[in-house]
Amino acid sequence: MDILITLSLVFMVWMCIDCMQRKEHFIWIIIMVVLFPVGAVAYYFTVKSKASNSSHRSILQTIKAKTKPHDVETEETLQLKDMIGKFNKAYHYEKLGHAYLEQKEFEKAVIQFKEAIQRDDESNEARYGLAKSLHAMENFTDCAEVLEELIKIDKKYDYGNAILGLAECYRMAGLDEKALKTYREVTNSFHFFKAQYHYANLLDKGGEKDEAISQMKSIIGSSKDLPDYKLEKERYWIDEAYKFLRKNGIELA
Repeated sequence: MDILITLSLVFMVWMCIDCMQRKEHFIWIIIMVVLFPVGAVAYYFTVKSKASNSSHRSILQTIKAKTKPHDVETEETLQLKDMIGKFNKAYHYEKLGHAYLEQKEFEKAVIQFKEAIQRDDESNEARYGLAKSLHAMENFTDCAEVLEELIKIDKKYDYGNAILGLAECYRMAGLDEKALKTYREVTNSFHFFKAQYHYANLLDKGGEKDEAISQMKSIIGSSKDLPDYKLEKERYWIDEAYKFLRKNGIELA
């Protein structure tokens, strides 16, 4: 019994640390402490497991490698390679691609995701993983092509993060017209302040100053109804919207 309690306590501490790192609402920590150990289990399945799933992680959250990663195979990659040798299935190629993606071995990840797609053209997870890898390598043009295909299949893939990633790739590749059109689609269907901010900037760049100002005001207006934890996550874009308005001679209370 003492061992179970100790393991449960360690698990709860782990989930609390994860909660703070993800900047989730502090109410989760209260729930985990008060409802020990059920609260920690609830957090794991409600937040951590979903956020950790590569198919539900925003392409824009892929962390770029600052240095060349070490060419070291892990137990996971070795096992997946063994499975590929035995069964040659798209599923194992896709999982190996995600393993390399997590290790920031982006070039290796690209190879595996392409193999997975070749064997299963309906593997949206592999297609999204390929896009993440290309994005991390700053290959925005090829990334956009992959995301275009994904969006044709599922326009709302990853809760809108895929089409947001497509808009970002167009912008980073200097394709302003395509970026503007795609950001407009994103803002019409989803509530991403980042998308609305860049959409407004592109409008301003194209000479539509009044509409750009209107979009920035909309960001600030919408922010007043956000819960605290969501407000904190969107704070950067709200502040940038205020800066844009002040730069254009508009002061809001």
